[in-house]
Amino acid sequence: MPPIQETQKDVRRKGPRQANRTEAQGGLPRASVSTTVTKALGIVEILASKADVGISLAELSALIEMPKSSTHRYLVTLQELGLAERKDGDRYCLGVKVIELAGSFLEKSDLHNASQGIMNELAELTGETIHLAVPSSTEVVYIAKIESKHTLGMSSHIGSRLPMYCTSLGKSILAFSKPELLQAVLKEGLTPRTPNTITSPAALQAELITIRSQGYALDHQENEPGICCVGAPILDYSGKAIAAISISAPCDRMDRARAIQNGPLLWESTQRVSRRWGFSGQLPGLKPPDNQR
Repeated sequence: MPPIQETQKDVRRKGPRQANRTEAQGGLPRASVSTTVTKALGIVEILASKADVGISLAELSALIEMPKSSTHRYLVTLQELGLAERKDGDRYCLGVKVIELAGSFLEKSDLHNASQGIMNELAELTGETIHLAVPSSTEVVYIAKIESKHTLGMSSHIGSRLPMYCTSLGKSILAFSKPELLQAVLKEGLTPRTPNTITSPAALQAELITIRSQGYALDHQENEPGICCVGAPILDYSGKAIAAISISAPCDRMDRARAIQNGPLLWESTQRVSRRWGFSGQLPGLKPPDNQR
């Protein structure tokens, strides 16, 4: 469901007092959330999800349940700010300002900078697509990518959001996160994306135990048919996953056996980044891959 609809429901559910004032840490009152900003951001997020084909005014209006006239006013403002642009006559997409903002963020991102050298090494060694992703609610978001050297690679882009439960990136993060995150994922449901997607809560929990023991996760066509991935977490000083790096390739180049072979290499690589965040390498139940023992 679009972010705008969720926000409106949240406001109605909270009632007037809670909707108009929330409590910041320490019990101090905090200004109420601006519905105008929330709606505008929701539109930007929808434009991002439709980046390949754009979206018409009528489609956007129906999606956010707002009159066309009001929707158009938001779009005009976003266009003036460079956050949206009109293409193909009547369709809207993200504007170039978004690229500028994302570039500025990534340039100054400690995580991105700390991981770049490791990602370059992995790309050189494997010849496959390398992704860096961070958790966002029950999903992962790509914040960096190195393309495969091969002509046939993987279709993905920075800013893409994917479920945690069916990706190697997401599962490696889930395995090294607090139980509350897994509960949130299970509450949303394990919707099958391919015939290989894990849809049983018990099966997912069992796999997370294995992932936590070996240090890396596999995705054998669980998210996208024909694509296999192996992912490993980047951990902070407490052993909590703050990000993950993956190696992805078509299954005819990286089957399950090759993905498992790449697991120890990936684990060793992500732990080099983890050490910059104070991770000691020691966690209960963690058995490093063979080449790390």
